Amino acid sequence: MNESIYNLVTKEYEIPKKQPIHKSMHDPTANVTGSTFGCFGTSRLLGAGSVPKKDGALFGPPKPEYNLTTKQTNKRDTSTDSTGRFTYSDKRKDHTPTLEEKPIYGIKSNKDFIVANAVEAILQAPKIVPSKELDYLKKEDYGKPPAYLSKVKEEIRRENDMIDRYVQEHLNGGYQGPESDRLEELSEDERQELIIALKKKWEVINNRFQRISHHVILDTAGQVRRKEQLENELQQLEDDISKLERHGPLLIKK
Repeated sequence: MNESIYNLVTKEYEIPKKQPIHKSMHDPTANVTGSTFGCFGTSRLLGAGSVPKKDGALFGPPKPEYNLTTKQTNKRDTSTDSTGRFTYSDKRKDHTPTLEEKPIYGIKSNKDFIVANAVEAILQAPKIVPSKELDYLKKEDYGKPPAYLSKVKEEIRRENDMIDRYVQEHLNGGYQGPESDRLEELSEDERQELIIALKKKWEVINNRFQRISHHVILDTAGQVRRKEQLENELQQLEDDISKLERHGPLLIKK
């Protein structure tokens, strides 16, 4: 609540004026229009509606004492029997049998159904079921590689040829400079000899590294430097071997 000096001034209370009482223009004692609530029984409510009975409003066919004539709207033929009971004269369904009407007994058959079924099952010819088993030896592509493998090999061959042409054009024939004259392609035999030599060197350095790899605590700076040097040499040899084993031409400087 905001503080204000005007809150200290007392305000005069005004008594609100009462509104005039609402009076309906309708008669409160008149019956409710169209209402049938509380119109029947001994506990009739005050002001409840009334249901007047009309002599002409009858339910069902007209009675002779009223001498009324109505249009016959029922299309079915009706009649009354001697007892005065109402029945339909165009009834189509048969009546249900009574107690006096007895069914016909003694109808028998000489056929032995068990023997007849057995004989029918014995004499029945077996159904010929077509064989659905496939003979893979008689297939057209038996013993041949799938067609998709040939497509994959052809795509790989085209990619390798494209790479080889690209390398030859850009490194040997495309750029004529001082560096391009000193490059030559390494033959496959020389590549394999170089790979074998690098692997032998890797085995020698790896044996030296295994001798000191179990040392966890290194006391001197020489031991730390020697271990790091062997690790770097092994890593460099592995990188060189992986580069030489890649597919494609290998160009070296003369």
